[in-house]
Amino acid sequence: MTSRIRCAICEQLPQIPQLKNIYHALEVPTKKQNANALPILQWNLPASVVAQQEHDLLQSVRKLRFDATYIEEVRVMPSKGRTAAKVEFQLEPEAFTSQLLQVEVPTTTATTVSAKEHIVVEYSSPNIAKPFHVGHLRSTIIGNVLANLHTHLGYRTTRLNYLGDWGTQFGLLALGVQMSNVSDAEMRSAPIETLYKAYVKANKAAESDDQVSQRARDIFASLEAGEDAAMVSQWHEYRRYTIEELTRVYERLGVHFDSYEWESQYSQGQISDVLKQLRTANLLQREKDGREIVVVDNRRVPIIKSDGTTLYLARDIAALVERHSRLQFSRMLYVVDNGQADHFNALFKTATALDNNLSLEKLQHVKFGRIHGMSTRKGQAIFLRDVLDEARDVMREKRSASETTKINSLWDDDRVCDILGVSAVLINVLKQRRQRDHEFNWQHALQVNGDTGIKLQYTHCRLHSLLTNFGHIQLADIKPSWSYFAQEPHAVDLLYELARFEQCVWQSQQQLEACVLVNYLFGLCNSTSRALKHLPVKQETDSHKQTQRLLLFNAAKRTLKQGMELLSLQPLNQIRAA
Repeated sequence: MTSRIRCAICEQLPQIPQLKNIYHALEVPTKKQNANALPILQWNLPASVVAQQEHDLLQSVRKLRFDATYIEEVRVMPSKGRTAAKVEFQLEPEAFTSQLLQVEVPTTTATTVSAKEHIVVEYSSPNIAKPFHVGHLRSTIIGNVLANLHTHLGYRTTRLNYLGDWGTQFGLLALGVQMSNVSDAEMRSAPIETLYKAYVKANKAAESDDQVSQRARDIFASLEAGEDAAMVSQWHEYRRYTIEELTRVYERLGVHFDSYEWESQYSQGQISDVLKQLRTANLLQREKDGREIVVVDNRRVPIIKSDGTTLYLARDIAALVERHSRLQFSRMLYVVDNGQADHFNALFKTATALDNNLSLEKLQHVKFGRIHGMSTRKGQAIFLRDVLDEARDVMREKRSASETTKINSLWDDDRVCDILGVSAVLINVLKQRRQRDHEFNWQHALQVNGDTGIKLQYTHCRLHSLLTNFGHIQLADIKPSWSYFAQEPHAVDLLYELARFEQCVWQSQQQLEACVLVNYLFGLCNSTSRALKHLPVKQETDSHKQTQRLLLFNAAKRTLKQGMELLSLQPLNQIRAA
């Protein structure tokens, strides 16, 4: 990558507080350069920040002396009309090429981000009484990618899965387990499915019998008060079984968490201090019907029901205040669908009114739209596991129908098909702008041609195969040569595409949009395919050209692999058996 060059520039530039993250903001222009043009990095100055000091800032840049090892010339261009001011750094081409194509790269990414900045991301967060359905898919994979991006950029990142295991509906769940005579063996074999069936049974009975509803409320009140030790013990078992099953789905998605937390951690007993603070601050008001509410933007939002039990907003307030104290985060991201906007508005404004050390700038609801049409071919899918199994099975059918597929007992066909299917599903979702509703289409998601997860995997495998065939060549001993690449437009195009990786990762994180990185990887694959077509390696008789092309394709594979892993994909080296 271009980390040393970026550092060499940033070290000399004026340190202005408003101009943050210049390291990542340095751009490789997307407009194709002239064939004879030398590589540049471009710094576009944000007009809103430098309007009053543009002249002095540009003058100071003109006087700076940059490291000639990396920078040949600096061109300063003041703003003109609607065109913002910018600074172009013409790079020393051999250093630029060497930085991009070096075989041994640093294990850490140079960054201007302070590791003291602690980002907490809460995502996935299913309820244990309901299936892990496709609605949780977007929260899970978007949240995991955002956590990956922050970690990659140098932030200290904590990944939270906050599971719903509390509230009156869980009184129904406990009652449903009793009514269904669920055995421990049934619970262990399929906890989420078993709990869901029990909940549905009790909920249906409650619709026609008020006594069932009352029994459920009594059970939950007993749970919240901690009066039934046997029930509490059983509850812990349900949660353990649930995490074990969820973990199997998460592993298939390339998802992991630093901490599993529970809504029940903040039951009536645990949040009594927070409720007392709310009352003391006159934020909690009692209604005539016995409910206690907070007023947010002229809306009267319930916190405590008339029977004294807490609503989940109360538990979320307690959780947020406790997390801020415990984790000391700089920023907290809640990755939850668009429909919860009012809830998070009430949560953030109430919690910040309660805790003077907590500000709205530290809190963000990362919204996303719904997925429509994601079901198996047999009908509507309730469980995400069914969707992932369907993707795996479709990939197996496609591979079996391929005439070039060979049988190899040493090759784990199921595993490869599962990775391909998961890749297809994830990329089909991640390539969309997150706030838009998304219509899932199996045919589009699983095709090889076009912008799909299969395309990313296929390109990675193609590069791996090429490099393996020339494994006898020690690429670390080959010195990259700009003079060769300058004669090959497709090589220069791919070089510039590789140089854009760092800025695209940063832009993806800044916008909290995985699609920025996804679209970059599609472009990288396209540039790589064109280069593979026009810059053959096996047929090339000139050994210098051959090794330079291998360096280029090695860097392309490394960058593609890194990008895929940031998107939680597991890059394959081989799709078909050898």
